[in-house]
Amino acid sequence: MQASGSVSSAGTTFSTTSTLPLGHPPVNMHEHSNGACPVTREKHAYCPPQKGDVRSVCPALNTMANHGYIPRDGRNLTFGVLFRGLKACYGVSTTLGVVLVTGGFLGIGRSPIRIPYLSNLFRVKNPDGSVSPSGVIDLHLIGLHNGIEHDASLVHLNTQPGKKYPPLKIQDTWVSELVGDIQPPVPGYTPPDVDPSSKPHSDPHSQSESESSSGYYASAYTVPVLQKFVNDPTYLNVLVDEADVGRMRARRQKDILPMKLNAAHAEIARGEMSIILGVWSREHEGKTGIPLAWLLQWLSEERLPEVPISTSTQTPTPEANLESSENSDSGSDNGSDSTAKTKASTWKPTSSTTTMLWRPKRKQTLSNVVKRSKAIRAVTDAIAAR
Repeated sequence: MQASGSVSSAGTTFSTTSTLPLGHPPVNMHEHSNGACPVTREKHAYCPPQKGDVRSVCPALNTMANHGYIPRDGRNLTFGVLFRGLKACYGVSTTLGVVLVTGGFLGIGRSPIRIPYLSNLFRVKNPDGSVSPSGVIDLHLIGLHNGIEHDASLVHLNTQPGKKYPPLKIQDTWVSELVGDIQPPVPGYTPPDVDPSSKPHSDPHSQSESESSSGYYASAYTVPVLQKFVNDPTYLNVLVDEADVGRMRARRQKDILPMKLNAAHAEIARGEMSIILGVWSREHEGKTGIPLAWLLQWLSEERLPEVPISTSTQTPTPEANLESSENSDSGSDNGSDSTAKTKASTWKPTSSTTTMLWRPKRKQTLSNVVKRSKAIRAVTDAIAAR
């Protein structure tokens, strides 16, 4: 199954077969007209990008589109659309949401301000020659190289010389390598058998998007390492914390030497992982972090985890709890979110086949994201100094 995305004036578009995770049950070809999905019939059910949809290299935003928290076609994104999507999907506080969305617009040289009925009077030319109204972007534009996008991605090749956008293909071997950065070592993990001289990240520009491998997504359906760690519920108690992410970041930044990330992009790289570390925080045997299975699925298939339900296990808080927490949000970050008074929950895996879509149950604040980012940086800097 070969990737068959094509670049048009509106960005990178996809065919149905190129974007399904390998081995995924077939999805009838359809279009996400008006940003909605006519096939899933469920507001936030997973559906990969279809013909005419656009995506970036950001797993957080792509996941939001794949689940309908922002338009599924990845287009017509305003400040309000992104802000509401981040709050609903990841439970970010008002302050953090404003910072993320404003920074996203300004990072690609766009104004976040959209004045109804007047935005068409202030149209902006895009790098590919197309034109957009003021205050309106899409996922393709968000991927503009060296805007908020950066080199040394955990799962994507660097942007090739002379190109404005990086390859969208997710490197399945790189997803697997993340498991090797976790301490204590993950039982059953064997490093990928890859000839170092042929590894793409030893030459960050050695492969084009179409050459990198078959398919757009890495997949828990067919990639052996992902099959093991994503599908086996016993690995749900293997947690990933700030130190583990610090080792991931240190390895990838070493891979691109002599290139180096500037301070701003290094902070963005840490920050994007800092957010998800808070969103899915759990505790098990003295370690607080996020389930490895969930992280791998999020990075490789850009989808939210489906959580086993059992009367004997603690389950995620339903959507109503998030809504009630948002209603109590004053919009200020005072150094504590809802986790300040509630410790990370202990979650025990179950073999139950009944699942529910994961929902955020605690608010993510700017101050806590910064705190986690500093912890990641401490590990990354210590490794780099060796």
